[in-house]
Amino acid sequence: MPASVPVMARPAYRSELMTVAFFSVTLAAVESGVVGVFTKQTFDGAVPAGLLNFMVALIGASSEIANLFSFLWAALSHGRGKIAFINGLQVGTIVLVAAVALVPRSAGGLFLLAALVLGARACWSGIITLRPTVWRSNYPPRVRAAIVGKFSTLQQLIVATGGALLGFALDEVQGIYRLVVPVMAACGIVAFFATRSLRVRRHRAMLRGETRADLLPPWKGPVIVWRVLKRDRWFAWFMLWMFVLGTGNLMLTPILVITLRDQFQMGYGDSILIITTIPYLILPVAVPVWARLLDRAHVVKFRSIHGWTFAASTTMFLAGVLTHQTGLLYAAAAVQGVAFGGGSLAWNLGHVDFAPPTQTSQYMATHVTLNGVRGLVAPLVAVGLYEQLRRMDLSARDASAWVLGLCLAFTVVGAAGFVSLRRAMGPAGETAKR
Repeated sequence: MPASVPVMARPAYRSELMTVAFFSVTLAAVESGVVGVFTKQTFDGAVPAGLLNFMVALIGASSEIANLFSFLWAALSHGRGKIAFINGLQVGTIVLVAAVALVPRSAGGLFLLAALVLGARACWSGIITLRPTVWRSNYPPRVRAAIVGKFSTLQQLIVATGGALLGFALDEVQGIYRLVVPVMAACGIVAFFATRSLRVRRHRAMLRGETRADLLPPWKGPVIVWRVLKRDRWFAWFMLWMFVLGTGNLMLTPILVITLRDQFQMGYGDSILIITTIPYLILPVAVPVWARLLDRAHVVKFRSIHGWTFAASTTMFLAGVLTHQTGLLYAAAAVQGVAFGGGSLAWNLGHVDFAPPTQTSQYMATHVTLNGVRGLVAPLVAVGLYEQLRRMDLSARDASAWVLGLCLAFTVVGAAGFVSLRRAMGPAGETAKR
């Protein structure tokens, strides 16, 4: 255990480390890139190609779509024991992941798979919503970021490794998921008991405070979004360019999943390496580099630099498709991992540069909600365009190239938008305020 962890926080740290380690194995089975590849390759030939591609887009965007449940989980957990609530969500995730093993290879099975994955990701979004409350109570501010960073790194490494192992196992025996996925789900049971042993400091006082406080009903969540954007024009512009940049990134993943199968004829393992494993393994290495910039810079300045790494990776993916060079695809995945490293930091901290101290949660809720909206729309638009181009008798390569070109246009416009916003804000957009 790191010496920096205070003595009073060590029991909680041990319990959460065990939780993260084992629950990450469960999550690897429904990680967006992994399950997107699984869907495309397992159901290929069993259902119409157009339907399959749209379902790949929907299932692949499940983690972003699940963000739309954040307001619901905040309301349902209000004034209730956090650990018990998290345990309930863990059970839901475990059951839904295990049920993937029962999915038949048919149109009905495809829709059932989508429901199970979306349900599991929705449960996980509730855990994500509640964890910061537990962390705030159990870990002092001076070590909280470092501890949470260790949890995040461990999760990414396990998901990356677990996804790759699952993929290569499926290459050997396609039906092996009926055995492997329940085992991955069962690892979550260890996490359940580790979480159950966790104690939240000052928990009763926290619950009394929540009971006395007013809570906005979850269906009024869009009202918060509108109010925040209306009163803070700089943040509204920031969200606009985030939406543009994020749209390009979210359009990219389903097209890559489809292209790796239709054009490159890659199997499960190699596809998962490019979509998930390589970016996730690079991400922890990139985070400290980006952290040094974000520590000094306002998030607008940070995004005006960082956004171009997404443009670079998309350019490389496009070049790989046009030249049919798999080496470029692997290199692009590595660059994408560098971009993800910066994105993971800005995602958690960037809104603080805009938000007044008492409204931080409202700004984050706005960010999360808009991400959920584009997560629902962007992948379906990308696949819809791809299918239309295929109906015009374009080859898989040419159709993919056109859609990837559109993804690149979104990322370039988004990155340029942050540059223009930085200039418009002047000194206010240069220095960090968190």
